[in-house]
Amino acid sequence: MINTLKKWIYRDKGKVDLMLNHHSLLPGDKISGEFLLKGPKSKKKVSRLECDLMLLDKETNTEKMVEVATTIYMSKVIDDKDWTKIPFSYTLPASMAKCSDDASYRFRTRLIFADNVQSIDHDEIKLTETH
Repeated sequence: MINTLKKWIYRDKGKVDLMLNHHSLLPGDKISGEFLLKGPKSKKKVSRLECDLMLLDKETNTEKMVEVATTIYMSKVIDDKDWTKIPFSYTLPASMAKCSDDASYRFRTRLIFADNVQSIDHDEIKLTETH
């Protein structure tokens, strides 16, 4: 009973972190980095890793998907001992518009385990006019 209560209170969902090589980019630029994955204390099987390019409206605090950056299906058990690294590469759409102060672009990354438990990470990027 106590262990069940502890698991409910201290849910360990695992972790995902997208580490980008650059955060300031031009439309059409290629961006790269790596996903870092760490499982919960109890080993779990990862079913997929999703990363979407999102447009965030800061005024209304709403997100709109621009496009899917990547979806990686896997059947890998990960634990909390070591970080699992997966390379990331994506070319920004050339038609992306520079955002106003009320909006920004970001990558939303979701690590989804076989039992549908999710871990979510957000990484903001800035569009510039020159490098």
